[in-house]
Amino acid sequence: MSKRAGYADVEIRILERQEQGYPVEITVDDAQEFPRGYLDPSFLPWHSEDDPERDGQRIFQWLFNDERLRAAWVEVRGAQPLRRVRLRIDAAAPELHALPWELLHEAHADQTPIALAASGSTPFSRYLAGTWQPGGPILKRPIRILVVIPEPKDFATYGLEAFDTEAEWRNLQESVSGLANEGVVELVRLGAPSGAGFSIRDREGNQVTVGVSTTPPATFSALEAALKQGYHILHFVGHGAFDPQTGTALIVMANEQNEVEFIRDADFSAMLARLLAATDQRQDDKLRLVYLDSCATATRDTGDAFRGFAPALVRTGVPAVVAMQDLIEVTSGQAFSGAFYRQLLQHGQVDLACNEARGALLTAQLPGAEIPVLFMRLRNGLLFGQRGQILSDQASSFWNTLLDNIANGECTPFLGPGLTADFLPTPAEIAEELALSNSYPFLDHRDLPSVAQFIGTTDLRRLLREVQRITADGFRRRLGLKPDGRVGRQRLTEVITAADWSQVCQQLVENEIHHQLADLRLPLYITTNQDNFMALALEARLGHPTRRILVDWRTARQQIGRPQYNLDPPASPDDPVVLHLFGSLGDDQELLSVVLTEDDHLDYLARIARDYEYLLPTDVTSALASTTLLFLGYHIDDLALKVILRGLLTNLDLERWGMLHVAVQVEADTAEDAKQNEVIRYFERYFSRSKIDVYWGSAHQFVSDLATRWQEYQHG
Repeated sequence: MSKRAGYADVEIRILERQEQGYPVEITVDDAQEFPRGYLDPSFLPWHSEDDPERDGQRIFQWLFNDERLRAAWVEVRGAQPLRRVRLRIDAAAPELHALPWELLHEAHADQTPIALAASGSTPFSRYLAGTWQPGGPILKRPIRILVVIPEPKDFATYGLEAFDTEAEWRNLQESVSGLANEGVVELVRLGAPSGAGFSIRDREGNQVTVGVSTTPPATFSALEAALKQGYHILHFVGHGAFDPQTGTALIVMANEQNEVEFIRDADFSAMLARLLAATDQRQDDKLRLVYLDSCATATRDTGDAFRGFAPALVRTGVPAVVAMQDLIEVTSGQAFSGAFYRQLLQHGQVDLACNEARGALLTAQLPGAEIPVLFMRLRNGLLFGQRGQILSDQASSFWNTLLDNIANGECTPFLGPGLTADFLPTPAEIAEELALSNSYPFLDHRDLPSVAQFIGTTDLRRLLREVQRITADGFRRRLGLKPDGRVGRQRLTEVITAADWSQVCQQLVENEIHHQLADLRLPLYITTNQDNFMALALEARLGHPTRRILVDWRTARQQIGRPQYNLDPPASPDDPVVLHLFGSLGDDQELLSVVLTEDDHLDYLARIARDYEYLLPTDVTSALASTTLLFLGYHIDDLALKVILRGLLTNLDLERWGMLHVAVQVEADTAEDAKQNEVIRYFERYFSRSKIDVYWGSAHQFVSDLATRWQEYQHG
């Protein structure tokens, strides 16, 4: 899979109708909020003019007719050329789902209108929020697709038209033929003739044999049994129906006699809910996408935002559902599914793949590009990910060494700022806000230590409180919480705890990093971040509070007077310790431990290098010398990382323990040889006798990869 450029996350949320109309809120990256605007309800009910482009322009003009919303969209469009657009219609406004939002066309003077749901710059989805955890991107290969094409013998008895099932099957085979040959994807058909197999040639002329299930016909019970074997995608092609009186959606399958059997949305959803909740199936074997190529499966009853087949499946925990909101011509349906799978299996982003498939239909001048609808629970659209690259002379042993050491409790993670970007402003964002409010005169306004040095020279206490306020406000924005009017008295750790972060974050972030690290049950976690996320994640896993220790680096040695002390009780998997190397944004006493300015970093470096036996427990320094050091969320140029390497780790007793294992996750877009060698040489300066492994990829990639492999390791 190729890595795509990052997109800004743009959420357009439409709330329940009020006296002024439908409130609309636009948010960018959970941080930048724009003034609320309103939709005029007189636009409803929707009536098409049978001109898709014109209809799309009408919907766009209605959506952004409010001056405040129009100004917000113009600003977002100018600042974020690449933007993931999530349309979030609240459950209290279900009537708005009847509009064909996938037609949205933005028109500019003297320019061709742009179809937002068919452009690679604006991946589009209907986002369904909820409290269930959608899971992270699947890294396992092959990606397994179960294809269900029921063919009951009595279609005509129910007034249903027979269709060319073999043509549908061949279309799907051809869509994935090249990737199937490479072992990236496995296509399996439910209910095929016993013993049947399908052979095709890929684009290079190679013969490809695709295996199939041997259990005819395509019954509901056979489908459930097949899904228990572990499939990532369920692709259904067939007939559907919708009863507006009862709000019941149906799909047509077969019974044991190969006769028509109608399956209700409630029954289908209950079956998937059981499978997704099963504890005997690994997370990376569970269903991630349902594709419903059925006439009316995506129709929604206006009486309940979660009625109708597609949203009901998302409610059960399926992260994404593609479904048809109207009748679609066979040629268009086949062209869409073919383009969709080709793109999805390349980059893994389901909303982008839908946009690209709609664009393919428009280019081919095929009708119905707006009919496929994506209902999605994922915020980043990523269904399938890729593993990072290991850089070392013995890359094959990287995971074995790391997993063995984790199992023995001999791994010490160092948590850097890259792990908190989902919930807190980045150091660069904090620096920019400080620079703006304090008239910072220099160009490096995104360098937090430099900006903090300028401000803190005159009043360190005010600086620390301002940083605390900015960070707490950013946390509230990202969680959708109301701002706190108390100026200067917001303690970040208390704000995080009061917000029930550990529970709430499960709704916002797929496979949250701190919770996955907590699952490793290690005795010691070290962080240079000033939040309490790691402690709360451990508390959620263990059911009791976790010890947090601060480094009292500002207090003179003679006032400490306790060298060579140990943790009491010792850190253990059942009673772990989180060590805050650079302090915590808590009460005033904790604020004094924060390392923020340039002078702070230099003073801390000198103190930790000279007085480490006074500042750190002896069993902590022993752990650092005898365990795998796992660095996560750092950039090579982070000042915090340099302080750790130059000040803390130079005092390790490596001679006593022999060769140390150092594992480093490095944020990078490409694994160029020059950059790889530069990173390895950088760490060799500090760990010349150590085994250094570098994981080239994002923190989310690494932790997802680690969680998958750790689960496999535990199961033997």
